[in-house]
Amino acid sequence: MEKIGVTLAKYTLDIDSVACAISYAELLNLEGKEAIAYIPESLNSSVTDEIKSWGLNYEKEPSNKEETKYVLVDTTDPHTFPEFVSEDKIIEIYDHHTGYEEYWNKKIGNKAKIELIGACATLIWEEYKKRGFADKISTVSAKLLYAAIVSNTLNFKATITSPRDAQAFKELTLIANLPKDWIQDYFISQEEFIYKNPREAITRDIKIIDLPNLGKKITIGQVELWDSRKFVVDYKHLINEILVTLEPNEWFFNAPCISKGKNYVYSESEWIRKILVDNFNVKFEDGIGETNKLIERKEFVKALQGL
Repeated sequence: MEKIGVTLAKYTLDIDSVACAISYAELLNLEGKEAIAYIPESLNSSVTDEIKSWGLNYEKEPSNKEETKYVLVDTTDPHTFPEFVSEDKIIEIYDHHTGYEEYWNKKIGNKAKIELIGACATLIWEEYKKRGFADKISTVSAKLLYAAIVSNTLNFKATITSPRDAQAFKELTLIANLPKDWIQDYFISQEEFIYKNPREAITRDIKIIDLPNLGKKITIGQVELWDSRKFVVDYKHLINEILVTLEPNEWFFNAPCISKGKNYVYSESEWIRKILVDNFNVKFEDGIGETNKLIERKEFVKALQGL
């Protein structure tokens, strides 16, 4: 039987990517296929210790790369794919980031499901329903998808959140059966981990974005916190130390503040700061910018691609 590996971007191993890889591999197995999730690097802070304790089923990489076909989740950018993935072996893609729709439509047609919504997890849950396996999903996969939707929509405060995300969350709530205060506890536990491990938190959530329309690539780091301003102020020098060493060296750091419903952003690049001021109404004071609403990194990217 053909083996299918469900995998994700090597740079951003967040709860949405992880949830999608594990739960989609489960769906393929429910359909009688042989599938496994492959997660090549350490998980980032959005996958908390509690979530890790749920018993996540994945491997680091395939033992036989030549006999494996791949499904990519939560990414479409070939530069982010794990080294073991060959493009000619990709059979499906599920993503909610824009920029490579035409590229993948030419390669795999309607097997590339790319839609701009709050969470890729929503797309995966919709596949369970379409294929008649909604009542067969494991509690672990339901909890993972539930957590991913909460995280990626910033608890439904992000402007990119769609009614489909809300509907998926409502349906998964009945299966996941998590406590009522779980969401706030989840964000607080992330915050505790991030403050204990700031360097790891920063380095584990970095994306390099190609912007041919601007003739540049930029690096965007991100942490999502209940109260993010303090983190940016306290660790401004560490953020700079980490991001300035990367190529490309045009960068900014995005810190959505869930409790206040806005973002705090930081960059040492005058070019980046001007773009943020002119296009996103960011107001800078003492080097730290503030938005008037919550903006996810993927929303910044979509807007930047259109400049």
